[in-house]
Amino acid sequence: MKTTILIFTILFLSQLISGCAWVEENYEQTLDPRLDHVTIYKRPVLDTARQDIPVYPVSLGQQDIKAIFFPFFIHERAGGSPDTGRKIGHLFWRSWVGQEVFPGIAYREMQNAPGKTAAIRMAREAGADMYALGQVNHYLYGGSQGSTSIALTVNLYCVETDELVWSMAHSGRIDNSRDRDFVLVTRRTWMPQSPEYVIVKKLAHDMGQPVKAWTRGTQAVFPAAGPSY
Repeated sequence: MKTTILIFTILFLSQLISGCAWVEENYEQTLDPRLDHVTIYKRPVLDTARQDIPVYPVSLGQQDIKAIFFPFFIHERAGGSPDTGRKIGHLFWRSWVGQEVFPGIAYREMQNAPGKTAAIRMAREAGADMYALGQVNHYLYGGSQGSTSIALTVNLYCVETDELVWSMAHSGRIDNSRDRDFVLVTRRTWMPQSPEYVIVKKLAHDMGQPVKAWTRGTQAVFPAAGPSY
């Protein structure tokens, strides 16, 4: 009798997963059926806080802007190291390159994050119109077992005037939920190999949307206010 119930449970869950598009899109669940139990693996939830954009341009941007990025600054009290800042800065830059936020986006590989004086000098030498200085305000890495949370601030400056054009702050986290055991089913969270990559890519995407609209000569759409996590 127990085996029969298990078979029907597997068939039901298989139909549920294959028949509901939102399940596949949001959870990417997989089944691990055994003789006396079924384990369901679901994708973890990526929570993002309300994106804050305290400084933004009131006029439309040019369509041929070239920008340069550097490693992000991170203080040891934020939970990371200079290597963390280099890695996150590079991930953020790669995401904006993929989104084509600016027509031209360069990256200056360095051991440590530069200050404003060095950054504007290198931006002028590279022929850039804008330069970006990022900071990791919070970094907690839990790997595949714990929770990972990251908070970023990105400032974009005009090379010609050294004026602050954009200032944005955003944060996100991925939690590894506990296993949930039912009578014949166990639900487990499948954690990505690099949760920080998933978080930074999401934050960079959200922060890049209004800037991309601005560089295309259209009115930037700012995110609606929402609850922080």
